[in-house]
Amino acid sequence: MRTCRISALLIAGALMLPLVGCSNKTGDSSGSDNASSAKETKAVADKVELKDYKFPEFLNDIKQPDSLSRPVYVSFALSEYVSEVTEQPFEGYECSQMIENSLYVFSEGKYKGLLNIKGRVVLKADTYTSISLCSPGTLMLSRDKELNAPDEYMAFNIYGTVRAVSTPEFKPDNISIEEETKYKPVASNEDEARYKAYNLTMGDGITVGEGSAYVDWDKIESVSAQSINTSRPYNAYYRVQKGEEIYYICFDRFYNYTIYNGAYGFVRMKVGEGYGGCYILDHEDYSELNKLIESFGESGPVKSPSKDTGLDYVQIETGYGTDDIVTMTISADGYCFTEHLGSGDQQPQKYFTILDKESFVSLVKWVDQVLSEEYKK
Repeated sequence: MRTCRISALLIAGALMLPLVGCSNKTGDSSGSDNASSAKETKAVADKVELKDYKFPEFLNDIKQPDSLSRPVYVSFALSEYVSEVTEQPFEGYECSQMIENSLYVFSEGKYKGLLNIKGRVVLKADTYTSISLCSPGTLMLSRDKELNAPDEYMAFNIYGTVRAVSTPEFKPDNISIEEETKYKPVASNEDEARYKAYNLTMGDGITVGEGSAYVDWDKIESVSAQSINTSRPYNAYYRVQKGEEIYYICFDRFYNYTIYNGAYGFVRMKVGEGYGGCYILDHEDYSELNKLIESFGESGPVKSPSKDTGLDYVQIETGYGTDDIVTMTISADGYCFTEHLGSGDQQPQKYFTILDKESFVSLVKWVDQVLSEEYKK
């Protein structure tokens, strides 16, 4: 499927080099300042005649971009534990849900109660207006909202027996980072290949992500919601990395966790009256993007862009999760402005280049055809 998308976009090259299409060449003159050393060029671009392109419609649905937008694993999927009742199992009771094949939620007026699988009332419908499952084996019960009473909690077993329990309390210390030495399989005539792997474990000894592909990380660090740029309210956030792939593991107050794809970059664009942006959340897509940019070829730096500020444009930020952030803005006339923040001893760089005008069209189509797949509901 990936191969088809790449071919359709005429992606060439196999190296994953960031923003080669806007590489910084010094031209015929020299000097420490990129702008002063660049070749002179006309301030007015040639007439723009491009193939058809359109604003990616999926961007209209993204009102506030959030880097935690693509879950890949959920430890507690409510649909696996709770099912809607389609046929009433007991005469005289109006049941709405069955919980973990152990309890039925029934209603009497605005109140909710519980029946066991034999139809015996284990909780009368005279106190709570809402009963929901908050984690496996634990119910959250709410009184009438006007009473402003705190939620209450009950544990239950497979026999449908319920009992009150104290309010669950999230303690960050119950989650720890564990290091383990692993061994890679090698040929019989070679030494064993050892490497360090890191996992999150919870107080009950459970390894986070166990049984899935989301274990044995190269790096784990606790981070804040502000550093991720997310509005999703979790009690703890961890950034984890395996090779070049980045993920976030996020815990709610009941220690349920969701693993999200990390962000590798950001795309924003203006096409006609349309404007929007989104994160790049898939490592394979990010690799494709770098190959696409590389396929644009190289162009010497120039001094002046087009003066038409109303042109359509695509802006791409890359290098998220590193110290090497690059922002590239390509307008529909082919002018490209690159800002390279630099890392370590590297100095920040800013310069213009000119690309083939179809490079702009290729980027718009890539966003429309590839990134839209990341945001399908």
